[in-house]
Amino acid sequence: MSRTVLVLTATGTTGRATVDALLARGAVVRAATRDPSTARLPAGVEVVRFAYDDTSTWAPALAGVDALYLALPPFRTDEVELGEGLIAAAKAAGVRRIVKLSAAGVENNPGSGHRRMELAIEASGLEWVHLRPSFFHENFVEFYGATIKGDGAIYLPAGAGKTGFVGAVDIGAAAAEALLGARTGEAWTLTGPESLDHAEVAAILTRTLGREVRYVDIPPEAHVEGMKAWGMPPLAIETMSGLYGFVRAGWTASLSGDLERVTGRKGQGFEEFARLNVGAW
Repeated sequence: MSRTVLVLTATGTTGRATVDALLARGAVVRAATRDPSTARLPAGVEVVRFAYDDTSTWAPALAGVDALYLALPPFRTDEVELGEGLIAAAKAAGVRRIVKLSAAGVENNPGSGHRRMELAIEASGLEWVHLRPSFFHENFVEFYGATIKGDGAIYLPAGAGKTGFVGAVDIGAAAAEALLGARTGEAWTLTGPESLDHAEVAAILTRTLGREVRYVDIPPEAHVEGMKAWGMPPLAIETMSGLYGFVRAGWTASLSGDLERVTGRKGQGFEEFARLNVGAW
């Protein structure tokens, strides 16, 4: 019998990829969104109203659900409290399995919100799998696409550090396996098949787009000032500054075999992603 899966952040980058992967495997998919009338999700998906700040929407969305894809909007100061509330609500509703979208390396940062939520899930008595992806390919569209398109440049304080970028399509495939498969009590670090520095990313974009794209290694201080100018909240600025410090230090360069181990696929390389998304730049 098919599992019924509730996907949080269903209209977001990984949520949409997870919905698609679940549908391809025949799951009963329930997609959570603040406004079902604007969701634009595939046929066959049950779209339900769900708001993180309106707990009255939680129980109806969770009713009859077997597995929960637990992802939260980024940079919330109440991340842990919100996550713990959702875990409790899921358990009360009879959900048997939680798959959390976490982040690569959180096992080394016990004070992080992601790790604290992982530990809460592990203590819940439910089946669980943690997904720990590296930086997304999609960042170069959603966050840095404007300067790539307008200036032909990527402005980041990443130094020469390499990153095992991963595509949302592969996160979705891993999420579907975690939600529908038999494995439990595991944490999967998700990377793509290659480790690239940002100059190499720029070179791939140059070849793919047929025009020059440069990587400009800006000082960390300039990055902070830029984020302040964009109106980003303090937690977001602190988080992103820390992440690019990890990149500069070389801590994001390693590749993991977890994606291929659990899905049988090596994963999308950045060049393939670029070819599929030429229109974004």
